[in-house]
Amino acid sequence: MNRAKKILLFDTIIDGHHADYLTHLITYWVENRPEGELIVVTQQSFQEQFKALLTDKPGAGTVQFIPISEEDIALVHGASMATRSFKEWNLVLKYSRTPNPDHVLLMYFDLFMLATWLGRSAPCAVSGIYFRPDFHYKIRPGLKAQLNGIRKKVTLNGVLKRKGLTNLFCLDHSAVDGLRALSPHVKIWPLADPVESYTITPAEIEQLRTKLQLLPNRRVLLLFGHLDDRKGIEPLLEALKLLPLAQQKAVSLVLAGPIQPDFREKIESKIAEVGQDVQIVCAFEEIKGRQIQVHFELSDYVLALYQNHIGMASVVVRAAVSGKPVLASDFGYLGHLVQTEELGAVTDATSPEAIRMLLQKVLTEKIPYSEINLQKLADRNSNVYFAETIFNHL
Repeated sequence: MNRAKKILLFDTIIDGHHADYLTHLITYWVENRPEGELIVVTQQSFQEQFKALLTDKPGAGTVQFIPISEEDIALVHGASMATRSFKEWNLVLKYSRTPNPDHVLLMYFDLFMLATWLGRSAPCAVSGIYFRPDFHYKIRPGLKAQLNGIRKKVTLNGVLKRKGLTNLFCLDHSAVDGLRALSPHVKIWPLADPVESYTITPAEIEQLRTKLQLLPNRRVLLLFGHLDDRKGIEPLLEALKLLPLAQQKAVSLVLAGPIQPDFREKIESKIAEVGQDVQIVCAFEEIKGRQIQVHFELSDYVLALYQNHIGMASVVVRAAVSGKPVLASDFGYLGHLVQTEELGAVTDATSPEAIRMLLQKVLTEKIPYSEINLQKLADRNSNVYFAETIFNHL
């Protein structure tokens, strides 16, 4: 790492993993005290957490926080997908003007692809974290899907052939070789999906079990994260309805994470249809820090039944940290990873009948998985390794 550089981290989104990624980078910076300066540009709501990260840290003086105004946040978040890329990019140029960094890291590069290809040039080096490359996925049938696939590939080619982008850190490791083959200028690096791990005590697990009022002698299935229609909750609930009565009584499902009011109303209606034999516990709130891991430690299986998900999912890494097998969608990199690394089992997550068959197997036979490979995945995705990979190449 060139320790004399002034590096700017930019993200207009601050929920979920966005805050976590910034936290990992800030923590690594202040604890290792590299020379130079780190500038964090994001929503005002992150400032309190930012201050807490710097408390009593010897490297705190080299880190600066610049809040993005609420007006600017509203401007980009309210934009259409066609124009948002350029509006976001214009904010990068605006907020990097005064600090004049040597290098800007776009924390969510997927939003910036069109603008970094066709928009104005940046006055400094630019790198990005690429979450969901799908150029290497088989294009789904239908004219609309095919045209969308062609558009994405043309954009990606334009981005990688234009000078200005320096590094692309890719969370989907299966895409790295393909990106390198397309890229004459940009350096492509596989990136860990970082998770901070804690030493959880049995007392903490039992305290949560009591809080959630989990019934004894049941398999605990955890569906964790921002709860929306992409998580596959509806086909899962339909699958639970299809289970025989005895197996319904062997399941406790924990839905843990924030949820929008309209979707919550829809899910609560679906839960009522499942009936009383399946225990369904709704922890509809944001869960942070070590309490996240306590939820995973408490579970028997972690659900990642995402609907046509592109890229990696941090819940798989969190499951690995706690040594818990994953029941995942068979689609894309996520399905490939779970299947080839023997991290659990996969199924067609769009089909209630297919999910029902997998759940029955879990409840009657258990499923084989590799504890060794779960530990290896956890080790490969530490928050320290994530930060080192980024800072060593900026």
